[in-house]
Amino acid sequence: MEARWRSFKKIVRLWVDVFDRHSLLTYASAVALRMFIAAVACTLFGLGILGASHQQQLWRKTIAPQIEPRVLPHVFDGIDQTVGKVFSSSTASLLLLASALAVWEVSGIIRAAIGALDEIYETPEPRPFWIRFPISFGLAILVLASMLGAIAIIWAGHVSGGWSIPILILRWPAAIALVAFAFELIVRWAPAKHRRARWASLGSVLVVVGWIGETLIFAEYVRTIANFRTAIGSLEVFIFLATYFYIASIVLLVAMELDELVRADMQRPPSKQKLLPLVAGVIRGAS
Repeated sequence: MEARWRSFKKIVRLWVDVFDRHSLLTYASAVALRMFIAAVACTLFGLGILGASHQQQLWRKTIAPQIEPRVLPHVFDGIDQTVGKVFSSSTASLLLLASALAVWEVSGIIRAAIGALDEIYETPEPRPFWIRFPISFGLAILVLASMLGAIAIIWAGHVSGGWSIPILILRWPAAIALVAFAFELIVRWAPAKHRRARWASLGSVLVVVGWIGETLIFAEYVRTIANFRTAIGSLEVFIFLATYFYIASIVLLVAMELDELVRADMQRPPSKQKLLPLVAGVIRGAS
């Protein structure tokens, strides 16, 4: 037990040093800000898609009933009227504008992730902006499609009919695969120094498990504790969302750092490895 505790303390010190040396919390703040803004653009895009595809009942029967009892009546009226306005204006021009905004904001997340990955890999950024920006836009389109696809698959569990049971069974594995794919895209192609795909595996698991776990915890908080029907509660919504995206950003960067630590250890002789012997020490109790 004492040997396990020593190994655990060394793992904590290693991660504290990594957070400090690579400024992970600073980059997490930048990524979280971009996520917050991107969520607004993606919401507009998603509502535009629902309006254009005549799926307004998803809002009225599934999403709106979850929001209405948790916010002030006038706040919900404003949200509902805004959504209705988007539905009535779901034209090609609105969809084009919303998609452009969503890609631009998600590309900001990619560029923030590029800076974080270059810091994690401890490599300079040799690419000029006219190369980084097209890369960020291309990755943004793929990542946005993957994440929106994962959300759409989850919401598809509410459909009825002959396909309801297969969709209900397969929606979570499919959504998890899409989230992991989005993470792999960022880690594999965003940084200046590419890593081989086989090294980006533990990070994918951490992102999927971390984001799902965080979402379930925040969802339970909203169901049982949060009260957004007061004046203070209405302001708490912004703090709630900012905290959610900040934690999600930390999980993302820790996953990237974990992949790099494992990759580096696998390329070192056992006597010079840093993380893997400590993890083995915690599991087996070795010193």
